[in-house]
Amino acid sequence: MTAPARSPLVRPGESVGDAPSTWSIARSVAAVDLRRLVRDRVALFFMVVLPFVLILALGVAFPTDTGVVEVGVVAGETTGIGGQLLEAVGGADTLDVTFYDEPQDVVRDIQLGRIEAGIIIPPDLTEVVESGGTGEVRLELDPANQASAMLRNMLDAVVENQALVLTAARFAEDRTGAEKQEALAAAEEQVRQLTRGQVESVTVGGSGRPVSGFAFTALAQMILFMFINSLAGGSSIVEMRTFGVAGRALTAPVTVAGLTFGITLSRFLIALLQGLLIAVVSAVAFGVDWGDPTVLVSVLVLFALVSAGAGVLMGALARTPDQAVAFGIPISLAMAALGGCFFPLSVAPAVMQVVARVLTPQAWATSALTASVFDGAGLGSVVVNLAVLAGFAALYLSFGSVLLSRRLREG
Repeated sequence: MTAPARSPLVRPGESVGDAPSTWSIARSVAAVDLRRLVRDRVALFFMVVLPFVLILALGVAFPTDTGVVEVGVVAGETTGIGGQLLEAVGGADTLDVTFYDEPQDVVRDIQLGRIEAGIIIPPDLTEVVESGGTGEVRLELDPANQASAMLRNMLDAVVENQALVLTAARFAEDRTGAEKQEALAAAEEQVRQLTRGQVESVTVGGSGRPVSGFAFTALAQMILFMFINSLAGGSSIVEMRTFGVAGRALTAPVTVAGLTFGITLSRFLIALLQGLLIAVVSAVAFGVDWGDPTVLVSVLVLFALVSAGAGVLMGALARTPDQAVAFGIPISLAMAALGGCFFPLSVAPAVMQVVARVLTPQAWATSALTASVFDGAGLGSVVVNLAVLAGFAALYLSFGSVLLSRRLREG
């Protein structure tokens, strides 16, 4: 007489006749699903390789704007008009100045993308201007660069101020017969005492920490891949239903509730591991500072629940594995685009922002991470985002688990 075959979902030490707990069944189902994932090279490519290829490519092509412009300067003179230009450029918080000896080196580094603009101050600028000639300060920049207008306005302001001094000095010299240097000194004193309008640059918010150029790309790809792999992974749930795997499991002492819970648990763990992997590798390889760790962990856990619920729902609704992939990927990409994974949601029209927050959990997840990474926001500042994510998770999980349980009972 032979012993009955043991079901892979029954733990060692339990007899087939025993009734394992729902948690025991769920753990066994999740373990089987995770082992299957490790053996799936295609799934591992989309989880482990592709996200970082995209982060690197997009981060290099479209780096996060940190608000600092790299400027190269050739200082032909450090006094007079040239000195005033250097003082204005060096005192600007939004400029990072690198000094060069030759103008061609500035042009070369602009073309190579090492700096964004260059200022060439000739050695005889003040002498030429004071003798009545026309001084020339070269501004090397890309007209399409957003820093162009700022640098041009800064130089125009300094040149305008010096032109006012020279005009006043020449007027005093002509009318009073004063010596040139005496008239120039008096004009400079009078111009300094003038009450003139001043534009002050104020940074609203900000964490005060250096922000990696890969920061936004990393957080966006994290949210994108957690969700898209969960929906595409619904195909494995369809395979379990349609190929008879679930039916055979239910012939063992396995309940529908335990099997549903196990499938959902595995989807949650896979999504959470995906997010943690991107967070850790981005921090180490790309220098991304994720801000408040409690915000990061909270968003990861809640969005993993959202993704798990969406994956289970797709696995219950789709009729074939191919159908789950064919519908899951476009839906994920559309929700990601609407929810701010392709560009910051703050630059979108107000109506689009409202629609995104109503329809997509991605909008709440990306805005919470953006606030933490770029503004140094803590847990209290994103509590609304977390509450809404919890609501989306409850909605997706409840509909997904109920529908999947019904499909499993129907066989």
